[in-house]
Amino acid sequence: MPLYYDNMALSNKEIRLFAATITSAGMIIGLLFYNSPMAGFLTVMALISLFPRYRKSITEKRKSELLIQFRDMLYSVSAAVSTGRNMEQALEESISFWEGTYNENDYIMQELKYMTGRIKNGNEKDVEVLADFAARSGLEDIGDFVSVYESCRSTGGNLVNAINRATTIIGDKITLEKELKTLMAQKVFESRIVAGAPFILMLMLRVVSPEYLEPMFETYQGKIIITFALVLMAGALMMMERINDIEI
Repeated sequence: MPLYYDNMALSNKEIRLFAATITSAGMIIGLLFYNSPMAGFLTVMALISLFPRYRKSITEKRKSELLIQFRDMLYSVSAAVSTGRNMEQALEESISFWEGTYNENDYIMQELKYMTGRIKNGNEKDVEVLADFAARSGLEDIGDFVSVYESCRSTGGNLVNAINRATTIIGDKITLEKELKTLMAQKVFESRIVAGAPFILMLMLRVVSPEYLEPMFETYQGKIIITFALVLMAGALMMMERINDIEI
């Protein structure tokens, strides 16, 4: 069954994780900043609006996994083509080559089996099958490889040299992208630690000197100030996320 990575449904585990996260965060905010379970419930309702962003982050994570696995597949395909195999044989050999590294649920193993099945049993052209894979993945690097392969097939170019060269360039590019994403992930983690500092401070005040915060909980002016502070914190967190959300 083909996988459409931009429209894949979330698993039950991913949905439960989102529900548990927003419920915990909402109740913590309601109890810490308003001393009210009802405020926590309303906060949880507001945090549900983050679901599209959560789904997008899961989609990007899946595509990143596929990209790294595709890089590995390129090396085995390149080696097979260099020994005189055609693309169908190279894809089949990649399945057996990576079985010890990836399991049958990994995206690249599912794709390899799906593509070889279409070529062998459906008598479809390898170019069409690869092009469909590139379209479903939504990844530029996979599309670039398919374009190189299609151009060589249509023009009669040196297929072995072209695939080897494309594999080297695309593989290096994917490796560099992975390293940059790792550095960016560190910055995201640091920004979230900074965003969590006000919650730690609020918890310390609630424990050490609860009477100090009573005017914030018992007066309308205090609740307005708390709400304004939370809005500023949310705005700052969104700005940090946008700064770190750099497209590579």
